[in-house]
Amino acid sequence: MFKRTAILLAGTVLLLAGVVQAERFEEGTHYRTLDQPQSTVDEERIEVREFFSYACPFCHQFYPTMRRYMDRAPDDVVVVHHPVVFRADWEVLARAYLVADYLDIVEDVHGAVFVAYHEENQRLRSVEDAQVLFGRYADVNADEVADAWDSFGVQTALNRYQRHAQAVGVSATPSLTVNGKYYVDGRMAGSLDNLLQIVDYLVDRERQAAQ
Repeated sequence: MFKRTAILLAGTVLLLAGVVQAERFEEGTHYRTLDQPQSTVDEERIEVREFFSYACPFCHQFYPTMRRYMDRAPDDVVVVHHPVVFRADWEVLARAYLVADYLDIVEDVHGAVFVAYHEENQRLRSVEDAQVLFGRYADVNADEVADAWDSFGVQTALNRYQRHAQAVGVSATPSLTVNGKYYVDGRMAGSLDNLLQIVDYLVDRERQAAQ
């Protein structure tokens, strides 16, 4: 009897927690539904896409939190980093990320670029800067970085990412979309801490809708 009661109580607590969370997060206030859903990288999993720039101090602040989220993300969730270009000088930074992705060294250099930019005053303004920085943290040489920098694949990815961000209506960084359907940024969330709580709510909503 005690065991059955405990199970029922636990289930009730989880149900009430879900209701409270649903009441906390309102469409149009804490997140918005996209007018036109966007494609995702894996139709079998729920996509969480992070829009960021290495120049954004809030993205630097958010990086450790996002890193922990990625580490604990369940198997049915895939996380995508998406560099954005709000100003001309941000294009180099977006290209640097896409080069790292092209060379499969994102795990090695992503956090290091944030540290170099915001804590060590090492700006990333050119392919030469990327060659030095990437060479310090990853097993790549300068020629590999230079070849990737001007490659058709990286340029195509940059154009595609910019079109995607425009279609979403990204207006701030960091911001996130869930499964190409819902958008949330720090202003809507109220704080960086709330961002991923809202994302978790939307991920769970997508998970339940698929059942």
